[in-house]
Amino acid sequence: MVPRPLSLTTRGVVALGIAPCSATAGVLLGAEELVLVSIALLVLVCCGLVQSAQRVVRARGTWQVVVDLESADVEVGRPLDVSVTLVAAPAAASLPVWLEDPGHCWVRVHRRAAGPPRRLRLPNPSQAVRVTPRADGAAVRLHDAAPTAHRGVYALRGMRLWCFDSFGLVAQLLTVGPTATITVHPVPLRVEVPDAALRGSEGTEDARHEAPAAHLKRTGSGDFSGIRPYVPGDRLRLLYWPASARTGELMVRDFEEPRRPRVHLMADVRALLGAPGCERVLATAAGVGLRVLAQGSVVELSTTSGEHIAIGPGPLADMALLRAIAGMETAEPVPPPRWWRRRRGAAPEPDRRAPHPVAGAPLVVTTAAGATTLPDTLGRSHLVVAP
Repeated sequence: MVPRPLSLTTRGVVALGIAPCSATAGVLLGAEELVLVSIALLVLVCCGLVQSAQRVVRARGTWQVVVDLESADVEVGRPLDVSVTLVAAPAAASLPVWLEDPGHCWVRVHRRAAGPPRRLRLPNPSQAVRVTPRADGAAVRLHDAAPTAHRGVYALRGMRLWCFDSFGLVAQLLTVGPTATITVHPVPLRVEVPDAALRGSEGTEDARHEAPAAHLKRTGSGDFSGIRPYVPGDRLRLLYWPASARTGELMVRDFEEPRRPRVHLMADVRALLGAPGCERVLATAAGVGLRVLAQGSVVELSTTSGEHIAIGPGPLADMALLRAIAGMETAEPVPPPRWWRRRRGAAPEPDRRAPHPVAGAPLVVTTAAGATTLPDTLGRSHLVVAP
C-alpha cells in the first residue's frame, strides 16, 4: 500500500478550530489564559504529529485484516456473527492500534439511483476499537454481530486500521480490510392459495427473465432451431463438428427449450400499508413464490413501486427469489419540488394510492387493510391474497 500522509482526527480538527478562536478572544479581551490555551492546543497537535510518525515507522506494512462471515444469506432476526482477524508481525507487538468499529461500517445497498458521493470520513477515536497485539505474534480475533434486524442487502465497508497518538489528535492509516456483503431476506409466510393459481398458464417469454444462473444450459430436449457458437455450460454432446471444422470455432446445435407456465404476482407495497405491512406482504410473496417454483413454473413478481423480477425453476431458484425480494424497495421515491418540476418541465408525479391492474397478474398480495383500498376492477378480476 502506498504510504499516506498523516491526517487529523475529529478531535484534531476541533483543536485546530478552537486554537485561533481562543487566541483571538484572548487578545481582544486581554485574557492571557485564552492565549495560553491556544498555544497548548498547538503544542499537543505538534507532539501528536511527531509521535504518530514514530509509531508509523514501526507499524506500516506489518498488519493484515481478515473478515469471515458465517453465511452470506440470513433470515430476518437471526443472528449472524462477523469475525475479524488481525495479524501483525512481531515488530509491532507492543504498538497499540485502533480498528474502526464494524458497527459503523455497515451500509444498506439501495437499488435506486445513487445520490452524491460520500464525503471523506475523518478518523474518529470514539468509533474505533483499541487492539493490542500479543507478544507471541499470534492473531487477534474480534467478534461482532451483523445488522439482521431488517430486510435488505448490507455491505461492509473496508474497516480501516489506524495508528493514533496518545491524545487522539493525529492519525495514520495503516491498512484497510476487505469488503463483504450479506443478504437479509424475509421469513417466507405460507397462506392458503388454490393449486390451480400456482400452476400458472402458458405465455410468451419475458425479456426481463432472470435465471438463477448466468447461462441456461441447453439439454437438447426441445425442437431444433439452428447452429450457434459454443457457450461455456453447454452439453458436449451438442457439439456439431462439421460446422466447427468450417468456422474454426466450436459450434453446437441449438434447441428451443419448452416454455414453462408462468405465474404473475403483484405485491402491494404502498406507503399507506406502513413498514410492517409492506414487510409482511413481501414475506407472503416469498412464500407464494417458493410454492410456484416447487410446482415447476416461472414466477414473475411485480411491486406497486415499479420493480419487476422473473425467476424460473432450478437448483438455485429459491435462493435467487429470496435474494431478489431482500433487495426490493418499499418506500416511494421522494418527488422533486414543484419549482424544480416547472423549471425542468417534468411531468407531475402520479397518485400511487391505488395501484393499477398489471396485465396478466392473477395474484395480488396485500394486507387486510390494503385490500379495502384496492380498485373494484382489481378485486374482481384478480385473486387477492391477504395474510
